[in-house]
Amino acid sequence: MEDIKKLVSKYVKASFDYELYLEITNRQLIEVSDEKLENLVKAKEAGLGVRVLKENRMGFAYTTDLKEDAIKDCVERAMEICELTPPDEGFSFNCQKPEEGPPCLYDDEGVSVPTEDKVELVISIEKNAKSLDNRIKGVRKVSLSEKHLETYCYNSCGLEYYCKSTFYRSLISALAEEKGDASISYDYRASRRLKELDLDGMVKDVVFKATSLLHPESYETKVVPVILFRDVSASLLEAFGSIFLGEALLKDRTPLKGKVGESVCSDEISIIDDGTLSGGYMSFPFDAEGIKTKRNVLVDRGVLRGFLHSLYTAKKLKTEPTGNSLRESFKSLPACGITNLYIDKKDAKLEDLIGSYEEVFLVLDLMGLHTVDPVSGDFSLGASGIIYKRGQKEKSVRGVTISGNVLELWKSVVKVGGDLTFYGNVGSPSLLIEKLTVGG
Repeated sequence: MEDIKKLVSKYVKASFDYELYLEITNRQLIEVSDEKLENLVKAKEAGLGVRVLKENRMGFAYTTDLKEDAIKDCVERAMEICELTPPDEGFSFNCQKPEEGPPCLYDDEGVSVPTEDKVELVISIEKNAKSLDNRIKGVRKVSLSEKHLETYCYNSCGLEYYCKSTFYRSLISALAEEKGDASISYDYRASRRLKELDLDGMVKDVVFKATSLLHPESYETKVVPVILFRDVSASLLEAFGSIFLGEALLKDRTPLKGKVGESVCSDEISIIDDGTLSGGYMSFPFDAEGIKTKRNVLVDRGVLRGFLHSLYTAKKLKTEPTGNSLRESFKSLPACGITNLYIDKKDAKLEDLIGSYEEVFLVLDLMGLHTVDPVSGDFSLGASGIIYKRGQKEKSVRGVTISGNVLELWKSVVKVGGDLTFYGNVGSPSLLIEKLTVGG
């Protein structure tokens, strides 16, 4: 790292401030089907991103070749781009070292587990699913991905940090069959430590969803109370997560603009982004620009309290950064993003939500989330789930439509469950919506 630092500084002209961002990634993917190993992939990638700054102009280039000639070329391209870029007063570097805080999360124990044992762990997930219900005939795929990430960042005005992290994700797609009908459902979990992956919870949920959707019946169009199962609510929150970003505010692409201090959701709803969350999938002591992460309350009992900001959006909007600058990789610039975003839980059990009305629709799956409109908040999505009457299952339905506006949906929340679950870096409990249009 020191060698690369010396090479970058050697070729940057004295009139430029500069930043180097070095990333080394090791990945492993294990995929299993029919209780046999189907795919094993191991990959390593290293790369360098260079930003230069001069008179409010920014230039950026990257390289995967870390030899001197390639680094020289990368630095020169960044400077050339900088000279051609229009000035923007929002361009700047953080010129302070990160404050001392909790270390980056690295799972030495998980990394040391032999690959053979990890393969057996993935096979055991499929066996567990089959053992829970004899209608589960197999899986389309079960996977475990593992990523080790090392990042080093240095800039010419005082910032320097190093972070070593691990990430684990597991996904299952289960097939249920009974009397000529079949249903497929999926679930996943993610964690920074292997032993903290909630594999039992993942299997339990996927079996419940797959078997619950067997033998669907028709359903007429009506307005009914709706329960969003926890992973469905989390998926919707993720799809609309950008409405809380300073970048969306800056570009006038959020329905929340101008509403800080106003009630935008039911008073049952609190939405939080917490980069310091213990064990959180996107928890770090500092963000990509070295600014200390923190717990940001976005919606407090229905009232909008603020937005998430990178250094750039904070400077443009004349506010303070919130520790929400993220980098997808060395190939991208820092940008405003979510860390661990979630709807806070209350104490209602799922059974309580189901029994709250004469008839409720429990949504277990949403289709078409890529079609939602974060600018307006509108959505129209395919849905599958269970119709309950007086607390008892009446029938399953597939392929119905739910539509509306996400802020109106959150305003209609009357009860919040206690079953907060994270799916990667986004989490939610189950939510009871007073009324929503369900199209048969």
